[in-house]
Amino acid sequence: MRMHTRTVLARLAPLAAVGVLVAGCGGDATPVTPAPDTETENGAEGAATELTIKINYDEGSELAPEDAEPKEWTLTCSPAGGDHPAPEQACADLEKAGGPKAFDEVPEDQMCTHIYGGPEIAAVTGHVDDTEIDTEFNKSGGCEITRYENMGSVLEP
Repeated sequence: MRMHTRTVLARLAPLAAVGVLVAGCGGDATPVTPAPDTETENGAEGAATELTIKINYDEGSELAPEDAEPKEWTLTCSPAGGDHPAPEQACADLEKAGGPKAFDEVPEDQMCTHIYGGPEIAAVTGHVDDTEIDTEFNKSGGCEITRYENMGSVLEP
């Protein structure tokens, strides 16, 4: 019986150590103070997300001229608004994509396929919560295509 108890205790010790570490990870959370409400161009007061999205096309694109017309929208979330064609869906897609993390660049050392996904180039500026955004999306290479498509209706309403 004594040997069985030691075996059980030996197996439970690492589990208990992990539990103590996880409990200690909570730390002292500092509450985020919301920014004061401000009036934006489109009337959304204190929007957590305010973005300007500009879609252009490579000059060598084989698109018909009417399909290659540049587009520009503003998007606000919390509350959803702006002149984006589908602000509610775009805000939901942005949240699903990871919020501010959705705008992270593809790491330079990331292995990606060398494929061409289309002539679209999207420039996005503004902020998501307290994170300033100034980035570009395109469809040149597998990683960039995935990054573009993960944005959903933010870039393709």
